[in-house]
Amino acid sequence: MRLPLVALLLFALPAVAQTGTAVNFTTTSTSNNNTVVTSRDECTTTLRFSWSRTGTLCNGGTVYLYVTSGSCGGLAPVATDLTLDTVTGNTTTSGVVSFSMSQVLARQTGAPTCATQEKEVSFKLCAITPTISDSVLQTCSATYSSIGAPAFTLTYDPEAPSAPSIGKVIARDSALSVQVDNVEEDSNVIIELNAILKADAGIPEEDAGTDADAGTDDAGTVADAGTTPVGESEGPTLRFNKAAGEGNVVATGLINGVTYRIRAKLEDEAGNVSEASAVVEGTPVKSNGLFDAYKDANGQEQGGCASTGGGLAGGAVLAALGIWLSSRRKVS
Repeated sequence: MRLPLVALLLFALPAVAQTGTAVNFTTTSTSNNNTVVTSRDECTTTLRFSWSRTGTLCNGGTVYLYVTSGSCGGLAPVATDLTLDTVTGNTTTSGVVSFSMSQVLARQTGAPTCATQEKEVSFKLCAITPTISDSVLQTCSATYSSIGAPAFTLTYDPEAPSAPSIGKVIARDSALSVQVDNVEEDSNVIIELNAILKADAGIPEEDAGTDADAGTDDAGTVADAGTTPVGESEGPTLRFNKAAGEGNVVATGLINGVTYRIRAKLEDEAGNVSEASAVVEGTPVKSNGLFDAYKDANGQEQGGCASTGGGLAGGAVLAALGIWLSSRRKVS
């Protein structure tokens, strides 16, 4: 008996992957290369992802939206996966899924919590649907293919960076340049410095009223570094941040002649903050610049290196430099 052409096609065509169907994820959560990092402090914070679907599902097809520590696709979600939504049919094409990292952790073997999970662990946000077993009848097979994009990674990072150390402190006019060592190699690390006023030094009259928390938003926070010696009082904490790999941290707006206690912390991409470094001290010093010393020596030159007329002879320039260096030594 000769089979109809349609029947021949049914037997001849193997199961094929779902084509033209995709789920697009978007989120307002902070992400870097589609990786959302959660710290221990944010473990119970709700993460929200919006999704929209294009294309047509196979007959009776279901879209699973879930979080897994494995790979997306192959089979339907299992017990250790956190299923966020199950959408059947072609009516619903968009929605929002919400969950916290604590919910994801609770589904894992041993049901770890935010407090008991001590190591960094990563998961995937998945959208899957059955492959097509019959391209003519559009029936669904028993296996699933991943249709979610972009591929979001969800990382739980409970580990704070190791405490840094302060290599040196360089005195500047109304500022201190602080070299922070032992910084972990993470492009999203933020270095924090707490400049603590040593009040018994007094405020030089010429600098009175110049103290400022320039560029910070933590003015007025009382420092918590150790015990204050008798006869001393600590002023408000001044904070100065920078990204990793940008050289020394420069604390500005300080008072010349006043000693500051300084410590450093590290904050990683997830927001975990390290223990503080050992406390060191530094004192900003007032210094006249080379041009000020030049003018003090009755110099008249206002042009650049190639200017002529009205300038000092070479010996006078060296003398001005000597005056400037001498003033630096006196204040340091």
